[in-house]
Amino acid sequence: MTIVRNRWSHLAVFAIVGLLALLVPSPASAARSRLGVETRFQGAPDVTVTITLTEFSITPSSLSVPLGEPVTFIVTNTGGAQHNLEVELEAQGIEQRLFDTNLMPGETRQATFTFTAPGQWIMYCPVGNHRALGMQGTISVAQAATPTPTVAPTTTPQPATPTPTAGTPTPSPTAAPGPSPTAAPTLVPSPTPPPRPSATPTPRPQVVPATGRAQRGSSTLVALVGLALLLAGGVTSAWAARRRLS
Repeated sequence: MTIVRNRWSHLAVFAIVGLLALLVPSPASAARSRLGVETRFQGAPDVTVTITLTEFSITPSSLSVPLGEPVTFIVTNTGGAQHNLEVELEAQGIEQRLFDTNLMPGETRQATFTFTAPGQWIMYCPVGNHRALGMQGTISVAQAATPTPTVAPTTTPQPATPTPTAGTPTPSPTAAPGPSPTAAPTLVPSPTPPPRPSATPTPRPQVVPATGRAQRGSSTLVALVGLALLLAGGVTSAWAARRRLS
């Protein structure tokens, strides 16, 4: 009986420890929860504006707020009279009083309003003639700029620097042989011909006319020559006549 009771006691202890382990969140789940809360707040940041009302002015007199995001107005009445705050976009006929009842002197309240149209809004005190006395200002509503996601620069791996190898020597250009200069011809002086010796006239022997027998001999020679010529002429004429007849 004691053994059974101890066994049930151990089982009860184990069950309690298991329940405690399930109830206590793990560090990872706690981190995820914190991350979710932080992300939610970062995605929709609150815009808060502090305004002071007095006779008869609104401080600050001009504001700039984003379009489509909730704007929280913290309004304090530092004057001696009751005041209130109203916003208006006259071009579209939009007007909204922030507080249902007026703020008493020294009172501070807050209200949240979302501007749904861009443009130049008017804020003023709607109590009595406070607006006409100068208790008004302007609110510029513009489209909030879309944040540009920042892209981490991509590091381009640099290629390994190759080990320089001995380059092939570049053959130097061989100069083309230029034309060899031609030697100018050397003028060889022509030899001066030696003066020709002038021919000395050979003295012709004077013919001494023959006398006597010599004179008769020359006459005979002349006669024989003339006879020979006559015979030759006759033979030639006869031969020519014969050829004509034949």
